[in-house]
Amino acid sequence: MKIRKGLAVLSMAVLCAGLLARYAFRDIRLDTDILRESLEKMPGVVLENLEFEREISGDLWRVRVPLTERRDGTITIRSADVRRLSRGREWYFLGARGFYSEKAESADLFSLLGTLETDTRVLNLESPWLSWSKDENVFLFPKGLTIYDAEFILQSDAASVDVSGIVLLDKGGVIRWRKP
Repeated sequence: MKIRKGLAVLSMAVLCAGLLARYAFRDIRLDTDILRESLEKMPGVVLENLEFEREISGDLWRVRVPLTERRDGTITIRSADVRRLSRGREWYFLGARGFYSEKAESADLFSLLGTLETDTRVLNLESPWLSWSKDENVFLFPKGLTIYDAEFILQSDAASVDVSGIVLLDKGGVIRWRKP
């Protein structure tokens, strides 16, 4: 009787060990497609209160972003404060939201407000969309650009600004003088 009881306990232990081994090996051999699908559904890396400073071609760029999310090579930006200091003059851009593509090395900012400081004046800038890519190194305003100060308002349906500050009105523009 003791032998049968010992065999039953041993059989039960072997059965439990077998089931445990089966589930352990199943977990070890994870299906890579299931794992990949799970990772794609996970949120990206989120960073808050990001600030960095970088010198590019002698210009000092300062960027402050309260919230960013990186996912699939694209960085989503919620509000961006971008400053460029060049030869004692400052450019300032504030975008409500935007995107940066790591692969294309390009950025888009939306609902843009800013200032462009020249030797003689400070110009205000507004645009629904600013697009930039490292290859072209030109600020594109494909949905229009408005530049103004106390004396005039310049509006264009599409424009570009190079890093030296030259504004090109790609589809023409309208200028209105406020002072005679």
